[in-house]
Amino acid sequence: MYKVLGQFEVTSGKLVVSDPCYDLNENTIIMGVLDDVLNGAWSAYVSKTEVQDWGEACAKLIACHSSVADKKETLEWVKGNFIVGVDSGQAGIFDVSKYRIPDADADSIEPNDTDSDWYLACCDITESGEEAGVLDGGVVSRTGFGDGAYAAYYAVNGQSQISGVKIIFIKDADL
Repeated sequence: MYKVLGQFEVTSGKLVVSDPCYDLNENTIIMGVLDDVLNGAWSAYVSKTEVQDWGEACAKLIACHSSVADKKETLEWVKGNFIVGVDSGQAGIFDVSKYRIPDADADSIEPNDTDSDWYLACCDITESGEEAGVLDGGVVSRTGFGDGAYAAYYAVNGQSQISGVKIIFIKDADL
C-alpha cells in the first residue's frame, strides 16, 4: 500500500535520482540524471513494509507526473542504467534545478565543509517519524536497509517522455 507524500513541481525537464549527499555528476554510475522528463506537478508516494527483526521500513519511493499518478501500479517500468548509491541512508528524486542548492549566504570562493540548508532539509524529512516527504522540487526517503546500492526504474509516456520514477529499497524476496 502506498502512502501519499504530496506533490512537487518539475520545471527543468530533468530529474536526479540520488542520495542527496552527492554532488551532481552525470558521469557516474551511482546516480541517475534522467532527461526528457515531463514538466509539471508530480505526485510522490512511499510504500513501507514490515521487516522481521527490524520493524517497519521504506520499501519503495515513487514519483509520477500528475497525468499518470492514478496509474502508478500499471505503468510499464524500465530499469535504469545506473544504481542509486547510498552513503547517508536516504535517497530521492529531484528536479535538477533544485538539486543541492547552495545556501544564499554561501561563500563561493572558500570551500564550505558544512552541509547546506537543502541537504539538512532532506535529513530533517528522513529523520522524522514519517521517514519520507516532499520538499521544493523533489521527494526524499529513508532507504530500506540504509547505505548500499538500490535499483531505479522509470516509465515513459507515448511521446517517450519520462512520466514516472521509482526506487526499490526492499524487494519481496528480501523479506
